[in-house]
Amino acid sequence: MAEEEGQSWDATIEEWLTAEGKCCAAGMAQQADGAFYAAAPQADEKGWGYIWKDPHEETITADDGVSEEKMTINEAAALLAVATTGQAPKGGLWLGGKKYTVTQKNMAEEHKEVTFKYVFAAASKCGVHIVATESQITCGFYSEEEGQTSGNAKAAVFDYAEYLIGMNM
Repeated sequence: MAEEEGQSWDATIEEWLTAEGKCCAAGMAQQADGAFYAAAPQADEKGWGYIWKDPHEETITADDGVSEEKMTINEAAALLAVATTGQAPKGGLWLGGKKYTVTQKNMAEEHKEVTFKYVFAAASKCGVHIVATESQITCGFYSEEEGQTSGNAKAAVFDYAEYLIGMNM
């Protein structure tokens, strides 16, 4: 769609993931670096506000499990680690300044006739479905407070992954 019709990837993920209310926000990143280059919804850059925050300092639990320490969080590096390995790096998975906990992963998820890497990460009353195809990472966010369900968001993200794989992405 994006290449065929000349529309941006922002518009494409909006059409596939957020326009019908299945996801409250969505983003696409390259597997090369994990940095988002497309976000939805596009209006007022709401998608960008939901999915991305520049590197920031957070207080995390230290390795001893008791004390706390300050750490600079690089969201792109964390997303890349989670999407490729299924595990959050030290400091955890942060997207849009919010910390998510990885609760499910399948590094060989099968959907219809395609296979891709899949991770689900949750926060309070919300979550993100992450799929990694050959060269892309797609994140579909849902929020119970905004009326989405995890199941509908997951189905939309899986269908979008199938579309990307069909484009050899």
